[in-house]
Amino acid sequence: MSQSSACWSLAYRMLLPLALLAGVACTTASVPGPVTDQRPEAADWTTVIIVRHAERDPGADPPLNAEGQARAQALAAVLADAGVEAIYCTDLIRNRDTARPLANRLGLTPNVIGEDRYADTPGVVAELLREILTTHAGGTVLFIGNTGSSRFPQAPGVNQELFRRLGGAGAAPTRYQDLYVVHVPPTGKPRVVRATYGGRSSLDAS
Repeated sequence: MSQSSACWSLAYRMLLPLALLAGVACTTASVPGPVTDQRPEAADWTTVIIVRHAERDPGADPPLNAEGQARAQALAAVLADAGVEAIYCTDLIRNRDTARPLANRLGLTPNVIGEDRYADTPGVVAELLREILTTHAGGTVLFIGNTGSSRFPQAPGVNQELFRRLGGAGAAPTRYQDLYVVHVPPTGKPRVVRATYGGRSSLDAS
């Protein structure tokens, strides 16, 4: 199998243990269809999916614009069968709007985290991660975060802090189309799939 074919298969199915693809670097792959709930073989692996909220117009706390609403629907379609058992998001309209289509489809109530808590982003993310890895151990969780906070510009972006604490290397999801899947074992290194969904955004440079 070529590297290109392996990346497409992995991004589309999300079902093969990344250990089976050792040496294959999947940096960005498109998700052309629904993701199914098939994590690495060990049942106690926890999967954390990280995305940025969908597109919105400028403003203090704006809702999604038309492009963002379409992307939120695309996220719901892609993750409808991914086995998501919990959704976490920040308490901003754009984040809650992004979560709503999938939450409605799955009958879930998003766990909303007040933005004021991000004055201490490392602390709140450490607490969040403990909850995810304890309450949802062996399950799949979606986190809809932000690249930063206008209220706390000195604090690291919540997506970046979560990705770092999960053991990810490099940048967390920053583009609207980015969808990162982090498979976390009870011990050892996580395995990361960097994928995209919903097509390129008009608000992204690349």
